[in-house]
Amino acid sequence: MNELFDKLIIRIVFAILICLTLIFYKYLHIVFYPSARKQLFRTFYPSKNPADTLHLFSRILGIGVILSGFHFYLGNGLGMAIYDLLLSTIVVFALYLGSLYILESIVLGTYEYSDEVLKRKNLSYGITCFANSLAMAFLAKAILSISKESIIMLTILWLFAMAITGIAMKGFELISKLPFHKLLAKKNIAVAFSYTGFIWGWTLLVTNALEHDLVDLKSYSIQFLLKIILSAIVFPLFKHGLSIIFQLKDESYSPTVHGVEINARSSVGTLNHEAPDIGVGLYEGVLFFTSAFLTGIITASIDFGSFYPVF
Repeated sequence: MNELFDKLIIRIVFAILICLTLIFYKYLHIVFYPSARKQLFRTFYPSKNPADTLHLFSRILGIGVILSGFHFYLGNGLGMAIYDLLLSTIVVFALYLGSLYILESIVLGTYEYSDEVLKRKNLSYGITCFANSLAMAFLAKAILSISKESIIMLTILWLFAMAITGIAMKGFELISKLPFHKLLAKKNIAVAFSYTGFIWGWTLLVTNALEHDLVDLKSYSIQFLLKIILSAIVFPLFKHGLSIIFQLKDESYSPTVHGVEINARSSVGTLNHEAPDIGVGLYEGVLFFTSAFLTGIITASIDFGSFYPVF
């Protein structure tokens, strides 16, 4: 019975420590996002600004995703376990916020948190930030698991992952028929749903490409790049294949016909390409994520083993 109480007390201690790390994150967040200083140090009313609520809790959820990959070993004593937690937390938070800062500089470089969230209450911007936060959290968790406490490998894998992710996000407007920046500025939620499915899908592909045996850096890099190239080839096959097999056709939004802008649906039934329906973005997002998920089966779940003879 005493052992059970001891374990309970230790778990409570770690819960308190995690709360303290959230406080540390709060201050570290200001370093990367100075415009959020006033917002983080005043009373917050979540129901009054849904965009800010999503922005805040996406970061907290992201931290939870990363911490869920931690394993605390008490064999060397409670003090050493606490030390490992605090040291790992500093590295993880710096990695996570650095990843978010780079990604948002690429995707949302022309937007400011204070303008879009605090002033305009742009829910589309909030959903986009939510998608970025969770994507980078799962990516950071995968990198931490593969690097196995090696700072050098952690840095190299992080650079690989961020480079590929940044390039992929630049390609969003090439495969989506929704003009990202134009619709985001107009607070259109459809484009946020479409982007969410896209980034979550490609994050899944990048994490699949990262997860293989780390024998030496050269062979690992080659395997990583080959999986990314294979994903880029197979992804559009599934994307178009799903549309053909299930006869998926969306005619509710078409930005141009022969270079002439089409008006989408208004109150009289005309079309206004400036305001596509939420269903358009939801359809694109689900299609992107499903295609990426199926692509991951091809790139990560096929093990050739001894299928080919060794000469």
